[in-house]
Amino acid sequence: MVKPVFEEMTVIQLVIGLNLAIALVGFWLAWRLWQLRKTLTSATVALDTLERETRLALSPEQAPGQLLEGRDAIALVRTRYRRCRQQLQQLQQIFATTTLILRLVRRVRS
Repeated sequence: MVKPVFEEMTVIQLVIGLNLAIALVGFWLAWRLWQLRKTLTSATVALDTLERETRLALSPEQAPGQLLEGRDAIALVRTRYRRCRQQLQQLQQIFATTTLILRLVRRVRS
């Protein structure tokens, strides 16, 4: 028995449609992989740059000088903090003395 032309066309159309769908999924997957590759390449470049900068900062030629600068800066901050605390204590003593004097003056006037 001979199949009608209409049934053959629908099978052909179905096969073509499936092939197109498979091709579109393949193209979409390839595009996503290409995007992922670009992202991974950017991340790799950033990590390489970070590693290079870290190696330079921690190299034997650089690190001791930077550590000494940091130590000196910390010592300077501690010295300034001590001076500020001393000045604060002096101000507190001045205010306490002034308050005491004002109280005494009020008592004498009353």
